[in-house]
Amino acid sequence: AMNAASAFFFLSLSQFDRKWRTSVLVSGLITFIAAVHYFYMRDYWASFGESPTFFRYVDWVLTVPLMCLEFYLILKVAGAKQSLLWKMILYSVVMLVTGYLGEVVMTDSAAFWGFISGVAYFAIVYEIWLGEASKLAAAAGGQIQKAHKI
Repeated sequence: AMNAASAFFFLSLSQFDRKWRTSVLVSGLITFIAAVHYFYMRDYWASFGESPTFFRYVDWVLTVPLMCLEFYLILKVAGAKQSLLWKMILYSVVMLVTGYLGEVVMTDSAAFWGFISGVAYFAIVYEIWLGEASKLAAAAGGQIQKAHKI
């Protein structure tokens, strides 16, 4: 499914309005990176019989900031400032680093690190559903709001 989505995004790129092309390209990159990692993680599981935790985080370190970039690119048309992008990327880095610390490095204090990771995650969710990103999308309406919701 991820490979099919990547093919769709890359092959239909020229059919999108210029203002959306970078966003569509980023979507293709996200799905392609995820597909490659999922195949690799499947093979790791088949070979070693254990969870490919490290590789999940490698995938997320690449795809989650790209998803934050995706929201920014959609909202840039509506006047989003770069500060929104950097705020969401900061939240995503905090979420991923603290999640990794709790799951792999400091498992004895996993609940603490999980809490911090969860707070960062919900900060991203808040930003998208109720915060600055949501307000920009609502004010822009039309295609921008529809793309934001999707």
